[in-house]
Amino acid sequence: MFEFRSPSDQEPRRLCLVRRQIPVVLSTVRRVALADGRPTVPGFTESASTRVSPEAVSPRAWRALFLTSLATVLVGFNSTATNIALDDIQAGFSGASAADVGWGVAGFFIGTAAFMPLAGRLADRIGRKRMFQLGLLLFALSAVFSAVAPTVLMLNLSRVLQAIAGAALLPSSLALVLPLFPESRRSTAVGLWSAAGPLGAGVAPAAAALILAAAGWRAVYLVSAPVALLMFWGGWKMLRELPIPPNQQRLDLVGAAGGTVAVAAVVTAIMQGRVWGYSSPITITVAVIGVAALGLFVANSSRHPEPLLNLHLLRRRGVFVANTVNFLGSITSQPLWIVWPLFMKNVWNFSTLQVGLGVTLGPVTAGCSTLVFSRLADRIGAIGLCRLGTMFQMAAVSWHLTQLGSEVNFWSDFAPGILMYGLGWGMSIPLLNGVALEWVEEKFFAETNGLYGTLRYASGAIGTAMVFALLTTTRGIEALPYYERILAVFLVATTLSAMAMWIPVGKAPPRNSWAR
Repeated sequence: MFEFRSPSDQEPRRLCLVRRQIPVVLSTVRRVALADGRPTVPGFTESASTRVSPEAVSPRAWRALFLTSLATVLVGFNSTATNIALDDIQAGFSGASAADVGWGVAGFFIGTAAFMPLAGRLADRIGRKRMFQLGLLLFALSAVFSAVAPTVLMLNLSRVLQAIAGAALLPSSLALVLPLFPESRRSTAVGLWSAAGPLGAGVAPAAAALILAAAGWRAVYLVSAPVALLMFWGGWKMLRELPIPPNQQRLDLVGAAGGTVAVAAVVTAIMQGRVWGYSSPITITVAVIGVAALGLFVANSSRHPEPLLNLHLLRRRGVFVANTVNFLGSITSQPLWIVWPLFMKNVWNFSTLQVGLGVTLGPVTAGCSTLVFSRLADRIGAIGLCRLGTMFQMAAVSWHLTQLGSEVNFWSDFAPGILMYGLGWGMSIPLLNGVALEWVEEKFFAETNGLYGTLRYASGAIGTAMVFALLTTTRGIEALPYYERILAVFLVATTLSAMAMWIPVGKAPPRNSWAR
């Protein structure tokens, strides 16, 4: 029980004094951080967006940011809501295994990673608003298909279609908004846009648990359809089409095929290797196909005049570091939303509602910290925050690996880890997207955002495959070693991510100094 005390007569005066001191402290920190026009806080670097007095933003820009951020909420909701319903979905299809249902989760990441760069290219041809609107229609349609799927195979295919719709939304949404913001406020725009995803993911577990209890797992998918249609109407009224770039080259269809096969083959080898045997000829063959397809993709991207992913951007130091940390960190950040619910349900025997409420702590913390630290990054730079954030993520996984056990201690063992992870995620992954964008010209915003998102979802697909390859159907204390193995793999990934964040980045050159 909590104890409450009546405040003394002196406490209001103390609170007033504290409030008066807060602006003074913040002003002092800002002067120290920006002394002589250069950040002096260790680990922070000056960026083009570093300003003491940020420029004003038009109401139109804020409205566009609000609507496009709802798209990331929609994608974030659907990426984590399914994780609460995995057992119910498996029970709803006779003879379906956990791996069969797991393909729906992995397929979502594969579809998003494979189609996102192609969606960015198509948006440059047909218009970013048109691509955004088309993505909303496909999302509504795929939600209906998922809700009425008669077999687990049809459900998984519907989830892939939903992933394609999400891939159409993400790069076009941010590309629609960024040109509307002055350069000094783009870190704020990217941060707010990025925060919407984890906020949607934060609402998803509790909302999905309530929907499951009231109407079953099919309603979890169906609820997205009317939301997507309302957003379509809002986009039609509020968004404006941007000029379509002239003199565009042919689409990189070879790159699209190579990238899709590479991710799908690697994920298949990891997930099915447990069934086939990791040393079996079929597993080795599939893995070799994946590596060969990846080589084809990289070779084609280096020669094509308009590659699906502009890998030349990785030659820019900020883009390279941001995407390296993004890839390593996302091996953990995406699949953890699967591991946490399954652990609480299978080891601690939590109810679906308890799982939903418990997992909500992580993404809500991530979203709120993104809102705070994206604004701070506008003033003192993002690099130091990202370094601290990756270390928080590493510490969080280490905490869960050493503290979680068969005894149920949610507030002392589980909550500190998920809160640390959410805080670290909000301090790093969204801000790294902004770091990458600082190193490119405005015409490469969509390509850079597509590269960042593609690597994030490809990494998430690989991490998800690892989870389902290591998981067991065993419940209770017997299942604990399997979760410890998964967390050990995640600790390695977060440690490498934190180490990569210390690669020197430096200051981004002026945008007009780059040539393609």
